[in-house]
Amino acid sequence: MKNIFPFFALAVLFFFCGSILLRIVVSNVLIDNGVENRFTDIVFFDAKDYLEPAKDNDAAIKNFEEKVKEKLQIKTEQQFFNRKEIKRKNLYSRMKSRTKKHTGDLLIFRRHFARMNIFIDFSLGNKILPNDVVDLGDGYLTQLVPKNSIMDIDAFVRKIEYFKHILDSLGIPLVYAQYPYVICDKDEASKTGKDQTMQKKNEFMAKLENLGIPVIDLHKEFHKRANNNSKEFHHSLFYKTDHHWQVKTSIWAGKIIGEKLNELYGFGLETELLDSNNFTEKFVEKWLGSMGTKVIPLYPKEDFYIYSPKYATDLNLTLKDAYKHLFYEGNGSFDNFYHFISNTDQDYKTYAIAYTSFGLPMNNNLPDGKKILIVGDSFNMPLSKFLAPIFKEVYYNNPPDLLDTYLANKPDVVILGYADTPFYLFPAEDLIF
Repeated sequence: MKNIFPFFALAVLFFFCGSILLRIVVSNVLIDNGVENRFTDIVFFDAKDYLEPAKDNDAAIKNFEEKVKEKLQIKTEQQFFNRKEIKRKNLYSRMKSRTKKHTGDLLIFRRHFARMNIFIDFSLGNKILPNDVVDLGDGYLTQLVPKNSIMDIDAFVRKIEYFKHILDSLGIPLVYAQYPYVICDKDEASKTGKDQTMQKKNEFMAKLENLGIPVIDLHKEFHKRANNNSKEFHHSLFYKTDHHWQVKTSIWAGKIIGEKLNELYGFGLETELLDSNNFTEKFVEKWLGSMGTKVIPLYPKEDFYIYSPKYATDLNLTLKDAYKHLFYEGNGSFDNFYHFISNTDQDYKTYAIAYTSFGLPMNNNLPDGKKILIVGDSFNMPLSKFLAPIFKEVYYNNPPDLLDTYLANKPDVVILGYADTPFYLFPAEDLIF
């Protein structure tokens, strides 16, 4: 028996190490090159949901950029941003990142072990959630942003100052929109300092205002206009099982931003088109957001709605998804472009955050309207599509790797907008501007 145990331990070790090496090779050689077959399914039999779709190569991205420039009759005379130089990472960094991924989320049987531990914890009365997810006390799930994970805010501010300098030279105003996060100053996590989002937002906005950049604080605007400063109201702006704001909240945000731009620059935007009574709300089904999927099966699904303008819309649209795949280009109504719901969870997520990270809607009803460029995180995805009724053209890009293309088309204003993303996800040196 004593002789069997060392061999058994070695066999288990080689099994896990071998599975990690095999998955690294398969995902980075086969799947990244678009090969998905029975063999890759077997290798990732317990972790298919964690795989990212194969990304386009540089040639495909370049071809698409040229197509967009041709469509919009853009001629870029000067390149301010060099995407390839900034995004290039050395071999060590790439290997470290991939190894971390495959020894974490993609570790063999990880999800099975995690679920077993969850059931044990809950059976003992402990509300310990996996993947660093926390319950704010009323079923709203999120992840904390601790102090040691905050990036160098001053470095980010310097990047934005440089971006403002470029825009000033082009005669394009820059406005910063600070989006709310599900955690507010009334939450214990914020009061105790376990989450630093509110504190860093306030510090960040103050620094931008010192640079002369107009700031729209949507956290304050929502509470002021609703005349409600409660924690319950704040949480209700978001999905319970997802970290994004609800679609109806993004419509409200678009109305507020439009009104602020009218005040600042006299744009004359028809912001009444974004009144809630100008949209129909349709219940679709139940869905589970990204936070909920991290703690399956502990939390129930929540109601899922889609929103349609009651007025006529006429758009020309180029749509490209988060992995730079062009999937639609043509003319039609708002519903033609954005209501592509079927009976899969992925489609619900697609609509909830308007998954298209590259969209060029052009409003044929406003031939002399204003053009806006939005740069920021995924909170802008639903926001950008609901700005289409009040702008002539809405450009949204995340990450900001096509800024030259957009700036060459001379938007009337650039909105830089984030929730909590820049404070803990982006190293300052990776930011484009």
